[in-house]
Amino acid sequence: MGHNVLFQYGLQIAKYLFPFITLPYLTRVLGPEVYAVRAYILAAMTFMQVLLDYGFNSFGTKAIAECSSDRARIGFETSRIVLLRGALVVVGAVLLAAVTPFVTIMAENPAYVAIAYAGICFKATLPDFVFQGLEDMGIITKRFVVSQTVATVLTFVLVRNPQDLLWVPALEGLASFIAFAWSWDNVLRVRKIAIVRVGAGDLLFGFRQSTVFFLSNAATTVFTALTTLMIGIFISDPAEVSYWSVAMTAITAIQSLYTPITNSLYPHMVKRRDFALLKRLLIVGMAAVSVGSIAFACLSDVVMWILGGEQFVGGSYVVAMVSPVLWFSYPAMLLGFPVLAAVGQVRQLTVSSTVSALFHILGLAFLAFGGWLTIANVAVLRCLTEAVMLGLRVFYVARYFGEHDDGKAFQQ
Repeated sequence: MGHNVLFQYGLQIAKYLFPFITLPYLTRVLGPEVYAVRAYILAAMTFMQVLLDYGFNSFGTKAIAECSSDRARIGFETSRIVLLRGALVVVGAVLLAAVTPFVTIMAENPAYVAIAYAGICFKATLPDFVFQGLEDMGIITKRFVVSQTVATVLTFVLVRNPQDLLWVPALEGLASFIAFAWSWDNVLRVRKIAIVRVGAGDLLFGFRQSTVFFLSNAATTVFTALTTLMIGIFISDPAEVSYWSVAMTAITAIQSLYTPITNSLYPHMVKRRDFALLKRLLIVGMAAVSVGSIAFACLSDVVMWILGGEQFVGGSYVVAMVSPVLWFSYPAMLLGFPVLAAVGQVRQLTVSSTVSALFHILGLAFLAFGGWLTIANVAVLRCLTEAVMLGLRVFYVARYFGEHDDGKAFQQ
C-alpha cells in the first residue's frame, strides 16, 4: 500500500500543481466576468462527469480488487463498464443539449459547452478502476504529468486575452485525450486485458450495483457544483461567482491531499480490513488537519491573492468561512469508501451522502426563496453539511464495530 500511496500523492500534487500554475494566469488574463463563464460551465461539467462515471469507477475498483489474479474476470469486468459508460455518453449528450438553451451562461457559450463535454467524455471513460483495483497507480501519475504538461505549456502560448476563452476547454480536452489514449494502450496492449462480449443480464447487474455508488458520488457533488450553479442564478454579480469558485478550488486542492490515502486504503481494506492502520491514519491525520485548517483560515488573504490576484482579495472572507470544511472532510472521507464501502456497508455510505445532500439542497432552497442567499450564508451551510455527513458516517461505523468482531483492532 505504501508504494501506491506515494504514486497517489505524486498524482494529487500534479493535479493541483498544474491548475495552480494556470489558475492565476487565467483569472488575470480572462478577468472576473469572463472567468465566471469557465467557472459556471465547469460546475455543470462536474455534474456530467458524475453522470458518466455513474459509480463505475468505485464499483470497478472493488470488483477488480476482488479478482486481481483472474485475468479473464478482469477482462469481463472491464468490458461491462466500457459498454455501460458508452451508453451513458450518448445519454449525457442528449441531456446536455436539452438543458443548455435554458441556462443563460451556457446558452450564450454553446461552443464552450460542446468542447468541454468532449473533454469530460475522455476523462470519464478512463480505465482508472483497473489500475486502482490492481493497486498499480504508477501509470495514472505518469500519464497525468505528461498530458497536463502539454496542456499547461499550450495554455500560456495560446490563451492571451478574453477572446481566447475557447482555447481553455480545448486544451483541457487535449490533456484528457492524451490520458485516454495512453491508459487504454496500457490496458489492451501492455496488460493484454481483452474486451469481451457481455450479456444484457450482466450489464443490468453491473448498472444496479454501480447505482449505489453513483448515488453516493452524486450526492457529494451537490456540495460544490450545485452550490455554484445556485449562486450563478441568484447572485447577479459575476465577481461573487468567481470568489466562490476560486475559494472552493482552494478547498478542493487541500482535500486532494486526503485522496491518496483514501484511494489507496480502499482496495487495501477490501482485501485485508486493516482497522489498526485506519486508527493510525485518523490519529495522525486529524492532528495535521487541525493545524492546517487554522492556518488556511488565517492566510485567506494570501490564498486569494495567489489564486486570483489583487482583484480577488476582496473575496478572501469566503476562504476563511469555508475552512472548517477541511476539518470535517478528512475523517468523513476516511470513513466513507475505505471503510463503509469496503466492509459491504455501501447502502449506509449512500444514506450518509444522500441525507447530507438533501440537507444542503433544502438549505439552499431556504436561503434562496427567503432572500438570504449570500456567499457568507452559503459558506456556513457548506460547513454544516460536511458536519452532518461526518456525524452520519461516525454513527454507521460505530454501529458496524458494535456488531462485528473485525472492528476490535480499531477499538484497542
